[in-house]
Amino acid sequence: MSVRQGLLEPPRRRERRGAFVTVAEGGGLGYGASADLSPAGLSAALTGARDWARASAALGLAPGLALPLPAARGRYATPTARPWAALPLRARVELVREACERLKRHERIVDWQARVTAGHTERVVASAGGGECEQCLEVIVPDLVAVANRGSETQRRSHGGWDGVRQGGLEQLAAQGFPDTAERVAEEALALLDAPECPEGMLDLVLLPSQMALQIHESIGHPLELDRILGDERNFAGSSFVTPAMFGTYRYGSDLLNVTFDPTVPGEVASYGWDDEGAPATREYLIRVGVLERPLGGSLSQARSGLPGVACARASGWSRPAIDRMANLNLEPGAHRLETLIGMVEDGILMDTNRSWSIDDTRNKFQFGCEYGRRIRAGALAEVVRNPGYRGTSARFWRSLAGVGDRSTHRVHGVTSCGKGEPNQLLAVGHAAPACLFRQVQCFGGA
Repeated sequence: MSVRQGLLEPPRRRERRGAFVTVAEGGGLGYGASADLSPAGLSAALTGARDWARASAALGLAPGLALPLPAARGRYATPTARPWAALPLRARVELVREACERLKRHERIVDWQARVTAGHTERVVASAGGGECEQCLEVIVPDLVAVANRGSETQRRSHGGWDGVRQGGLEQLAAQGFPDTAERVAEEALALLDAPECPEGMLDLVLLPSQMALQIHESIGHPLELDRILGDERNFAGSSFVTPAMFGTYRYGSDLLNVTFDPTVPGEVASYGWDDEGAPATREYLIRVGVLERPLGGSLSQARSGLPGVACARASGWSRPAIDRMANLNLEPGAHRLETLIGMVEDGILMDTNRSWSIDDTRNKFQFGCEYGRRIRAGALAEVVRNPGYRGTSARFWRSLAGVGDRSTHRVHGVTSCGKGEPNQLLAVGHAAPACLFRQVQCFGGA
């Protein structure tokens, strides 16, 4: 549901329904899918999957390996206090309309939009091992955008949207400040019109959780996907600088870097009881005290590599196979309040909310542009700066981590449309993080 410049846009609704079948036989794997859920439709999908399994037996990724057949049984449902669907249609429209109206703070706000996207998923995973796991997920995404213009200068400020996705209902809108954050979004867009360009040079950098979410996503999450490490994504979205030999010894970052895979966090978008192969969800450390411990690999990749993994085999829908994906990938809180992190900086920049990104095909070198910046001078926030950006390489960047915010700075974010696989699969993934301080990062303007 979207209101732009005071006008209700046509609501959009999409429904998908179908079944996916995986057959393991003779060392081969075969897949079949059908939107026809009758016995005949399911039988045809099963027959097709068996044919492919037999045809691939001599050419499989893991010939001779017996994949585990999960036997877990149970039900998982998103804890939801107030479902979005329970709110009358007129009340939903008025909520979004109010948020849109509050964005129009000044004549220089030339475009403004408020939107809420909601999703409901029901999924059952059953196996020949006797497992049958039923899951019911509720997802909601608030979005506020204000665009300010004066002459040739245009600036955009947003809240929510691609990184505001969460599990739950109306309570998650309130938790993310929808619609109350609208005025701040608009005021910051206006302030950027008068702000100087972000300075260039090696400066200390404080990243707020919204930007930390994408930093974790691109330079920790994707490099640690085990199928990518084994070469599966090389001809599509690139490989990884990480190798199997690094696990257990490689220093990924400073001692302050602790990263967990945790599909058990209430409200985070990729929380679940079991992955799409029926493996039970558990919290696991991927990086502990800066050292790389385990990859993001489901049961097939674990069998191929001999490495321990996590319950991360996920599919974007009924017509796609489950592959190694991020779920909730979180940077654990540290010991500092935000004021303390800022106070540790003599000369630096604070940045918030991603607006552009680029990363090389081994997920090592990166460059990010942000919507909003503040200069830090002598341990205090100073003027707003526009078009802030920074660049680096993974190892140097994470090893420069010098301060990690405490629970008071910790926020749950995510990414609504992470793409991976052939054919491409778009999935929402969760990232929770505190504010973080990095020393001597290459910063620049014009991002």
